[in-house]
Amino acid sequence: MTRSNLNQLTEHVYWLAPDATTDRPVLGAILGNKGALIVDAGNSPAHANLLLEGLTQLAEPKYVALTHWHWDHVFGTAAFDIPIVAHEETKRIVEQMAQLDWSDSALDRRVAEGTEIGFCRDMMKAELPERSHLRLKTADISFGTQIELDMGGISCQIRHVGGDHSSDSSVVYVRGDNVLFLGDCLYEDLHHGPRRYTTQKLFPLINLLLAYGADYYLLGHDLEPMSRQQMVEYTGLLRSIGQEVERLGDDRERIIQSRQQSTGRPLEKEHLEIVDAFLAGLQRR
Repeated sequence: MTRSNLNQLTEHVYWLAPDATTDRPVLGAILGNKGALIVDAGNSPAHANLLLEGLTQLAEPKYVALTHWHWDHVFGTAAFDIPIVAHEETKRIVEQMAQLDWSDSALDRRVAEGTEIGFCRDMMKAELPERSHLRLKTADISFGTQIELDMGGISCQIRHVGGDHSSDSSVVYVRGDNVLFLGDCLYEDLHHGPRRYTTQKLFPLINLLLAYGADYYLLGHDLEPMSRQQMVEYTGLLRSIGQEVERLGDDRERIIQSRQQSTGRPLEKEHLEIVDAFLAGLQRR
């Protein structure tokens, strides 16, 4: 796996690894006889162009599919002169974003008002120190539940799935190669106070994602694709912690003790963070 070059996953699927330095997410490319479907536009034109450079000798880009509206997935849209495909809610929000002032002072003001979070502001400033010429392109093609694109010898389904992270989240399923791009749908809600999971949104989402039975799952900010078995194990962990919180309520110490007794070892930092995310979800009911 390399962060600056396209990595080939299957016959038709390539991916660009994320970079936490400036919160660059995974970008994807599905190559068919008719050209390439790009998955997400990146967090800047420079990020988008990194993907386009890698495609130069492989395929001509034909479409961009946006998995959701968050800045790190749409700020690179202006680098593409091809149709952009997105869920109708994604299209609506990006249209609103395109009218906003993205200067340092405006970002700082929105953080103070609570309409933006400090982490995103800081990453925007790191990735794009100069944003006076930032331009966002909105979707040319929008859909309600799902849309299917025939890329020539390979079919791609873009489906709205929602979730805690963002209600407009969509996934991209590559049928022939059995690969599922998740975007950020399986992550916590980061935009409404402490990181938050709710069993009401997460559990149905897990069921839907596992029903694909994909061989590989690509999460928006994970360094490596997950195998089917890894996905089953990870979502099983999320489900078991969520069930524990539902059963024991907001007693954090009791939840931790119960988890430690069932696993026979202290909870890892990642597991504690998941416990706290579910507790935050309880508190916001």
